[in-house]
Amino acid sequence: MYLIIFMINGINVDSLLYCLLFSTLIVLSVIDFRTYEIPVGLNITILALGLIRVAVHYQDWLNHVIGLFAVSVLLWIIYQVSKGRAIGGGDVKLMAAAGLFLGWKNIIFAFCVGCILGAVIHVARMKLSERKGQEANHVLAMGPYLAAGIAIATLFGDSFISWYIALCGF
Repeated sequence: MYLIIFMINGINVDSLLYCLLFSTLIVLSVIDFRTYEIPVGLNITILALGLIRVAVHYQDWLNHVIGLFAVSVLLWIIYQVSKGRAIGGGDVKLMAAAGLFLGWKNIIFAFCVGCILGAVIHVARMKLSERKGQEANHVLAMGPYLAAGIAIATLFGDSFISWYIALCGF
């Protein structure tokens, strides 16, 4: 992944931050997939990386601060209404921290990609487990899919958003 990051983004501070972010997302994904919990320390790590990124791109601070709230407020409301049955608190914190890192456009894109990946892959996993005669696991660890969406948005979000805006004629 580091090689891909440097090939796409070049050698700069952002690439270093992306490498640290991706490392954290990999650890987070494995832990969440196995335990259905995202450790607070990993979300704090992403938040710290986001603060560093805001300091590096201080002229764009408002975009990043809005990103902190863009998806996480909606998820927090869902978390409160469902009493934690629809989405986990770690997922809310993950999207807040990643929103600060990515900015509001890319965190919305990351959330959409993560939800699509989660829906498609989880349904496929449930179908495969039913075919094998195993009991289907209906519990969804959303962290790995959100992490994949964050990774995709980090590398390709700006390009995709520009392409989409041009396609729609805005």
